[in-house]
Amino acid sequence: MMVKRKLERKELIADLLAQDWNVFGTLKFINGRTIGRYGANKLLRSYWNKIDRVFFGKAAERQNVRVPRWCFAHEGSGSENFHIHFVLLAPIADAELTCCILNSVWEQHHWQTAPLAKNWITPVWDRPEVVSYVTKEYWRMGSATLLDNLCWNRTSADTMVHYEHEQQQARIQRAASPIWLRQARQALDEQKAHYWEKNALFEWERG
Repeated sequence: MMVKRKLERKELIADLLAQDWNVFGTLKFINGRTIGRYGANKLLRSYWNKIDRVFFGKAAERQNVRVPRWCFAHEGSGSENFHIHFVLLAPIADAELTCCILNSVWEQHHWQTAPLAKNWITPVWDRPEVVSYVTKEYWRMGSATLLDNLCWNRTSADTMVHYEHEQQQARIQRAASPIWLRQARQALDEQKAHYWEKNALFEWERG
């Protein structure tokens, strides 16, 4: 089975590297031990639906215009820290602003979603490093690590450009106020500083 999973992971990595994405993220919960996979998936589905509506309005549901994303479940050592990693293509030109919006909306989403500083959402600096990390639990979880029901890859960058207008800005401001975005920017700046100081994305202490 291990040989089979090794080959499957290799294929998954190749497929991910062939996709267009420029943001990497980790979404955590207040308590990754008690959230449970079902409860986590329910929160994640509603979160991504909200993100799609923030960026694309009614087109998210009526025309299936959604943020391109690939999501992965991780359980952590001892299977006691359920959280997800994702890669996505920023739906607006400013990838760093995208990171701040994603983090702000996640913290506000539910009492079980983690605060800004506990998550990690940054632009991608090393694609091979990222895909190696997001798929690292394939040996244990197999294909279940890829959350197919949360993934989406049918919206192009050219399509998303058409939604960068005043209505989108208004939706963003309603979802993430300037105060929230400033706090998210501070978290992002700290994560960037750690990355470049350590020269390794995943040495960040994430609680």
